[in-house]
Amino acid sequence: MNYPVPRLHTGSDARQNYLKIADMIVGIKQGLPGLDLIVFPEYATHGMADQRAEVLRPVLTAPGEELDVFGAACAAAGVWGVFSLTGGRCRPDRHNTVVLIDDRGEVVQRCRRTLSGPPGCGAQSDPAQVADGPRGLRTMLTICGDGRHRPAGCQVRGAELVVRCQGSPEVPVADQISAARAMAWMNVCYVATVNAVGTDGLHTWAGYSAIVGFDGHTLRQCGDEEYGLQYAELSPAAIREYRAARSRLEWAWRGALRGSTPGRSAAVPRRRGDGRAVALAVVSG
Repeated sequence: MNYPVPRLHTGSDARQNYLKIADMIVGIKQGLPGLDLIVFPEYATHGMADQRAEVLRPVLTAPGEELDVFGAACAAAGVWGVFSLTGGRCRPDRHNTVVLIDDRGEVVQRCRRTLSGPPGCGAQSDPAQVADGPRGLRTMLTICGDGRHRPAGCQVRGAELVVRCQGSPEVPVADQISAARAMAWMNVCYVATVNAVGTDGLHTWAGYSAIVGFDGHTLRQCGDEEYGLQYAELSPAAIREYRAARSRLEWAWRGALRGSTPGRSAAVPRRRGDGRAVALAVVSG
């Protein structure tokens, strides 16, 4: 589902958008009963504040109001969700924030990126965190071009799924997908990169949200249509087996280079799982 960036001017506009997203969650779950996780892009909740007057004279909604709505929708549908709490006229602050809400309606992970960091340092962010996501899939949230969430640290922290919420306009589609595929291949992890779509009159978002397998192949990809929907099955068992086999193989190579033979090595398994529990993820961009 490619979610267009909303143009919101009042708290009432924002509340209507919350309810619209909540209705979509319940409806999509009914259409996909096996759905475990749905991801919305940055700026999907509150829109994007482009005019200086919108930042200086904001129309705020109640703190936590959107979390109550999204939490209730996730609990009612029995699905996990990733949502943006970023900026816009109705919720301006110094942080770009995304949250992971579980199927009981509770926030289990929060990722923030400060828009105004120290001079010369760019945006500052919370340290990378990993949480047990749907079906036990170890999940990490990142925002756009977050410098602190470097791909090299993904596997070390145990993340099996990296959710990259992106709201940057005018990003080339090829670069967006190539970055996600490189991250997945280098770190042996699933990557869900989700981007907004459409225009707000000043900027244009390309869409093309995608789910990438841990071998770097694109599993599913949206186009540039609004509310287009794509989903894929993610297997915790398959990625763990692949990582273990790759680790044994790397040790075998190191032993061969040293002139010694390790105890044993294993072939890298096939990409597909063996029928064990899988997590079904949907990207909304």
